[in-house]
Amino acid sequence: MIFPADFRSGHFAFAICPLLVVLATGCRMTVLPPTSEDSVRERNTVLRDENEALKRENEGLRVRVSEAEAGLDPAAVELSDATPRLVSMVIEGSSLVEPVAGERGPSQLTLRMSPSDDRGRFLQVVGALSVTVVGVSIGEDPILLAQDRFTPAEVRDAWRGGMMGSGYVFEIPLTGCLHEDLPDSLDVVTLFEAAGNDHRELRDECPVKVRRYGS
Repeated sequence: MIFPADFRSGHFAFAICPLLVVLATGCRMTVLPPTSEDSVRERNTVLRDENEALKRENEGLRVRVSEAEAGLDPAAVELSDATPRLVSMVIEGSSLVEPVAGERGPSQLTLRMSPSDDRGRFLQVVGALSVTVVGVSIGEDPILLAQDRFTPAEVRDAWRGGMMGSGYVFEIPLTGCLHEDLPDSLDVVTLFEAAGNDHRELRDECPVKVRRYGS
């Protein structure tokens, strides 16, 4: 049984979260490619049995969650439900690779990132960010152009807000290749490590356009 004291100490979150994960994913079924009419019937039977078993399991989990919440302060449960939770930290399409000065020479990546909660709303975050930038040209080996890590304090300072929206902006110098020799886009991989009890890690990967001049 879970008592109110467990909720205050954070034990309730660890007890309930695994149940909710199972509830969210429990209805997925394995789809097997048919090879004959007999095998199709057999697979349909197996899938129906699996589906019924998952339904029974989910119903049991719902009952257990309800029983666990019944022993808690309703106000505390409501507060927990209303607390925003970070679910994504993605690279925005407005990110761009440009020369540091002029139209040629060294380049830098202006990386724009947008975190959001479970309702798709912007959410300020606390945590560290790792960034890897790789250039890939046809017929050539990949080139590591940047590998950087921003501390939680640096991530906080990277926040920008304005009429066009809010987000985080990072300027990352690129090495190993001049701007005019870069491919038309670079592969950017990010890993955000959220601070807090859950230590959530959010990874994203996206091609970022290289700005060209005179074309």
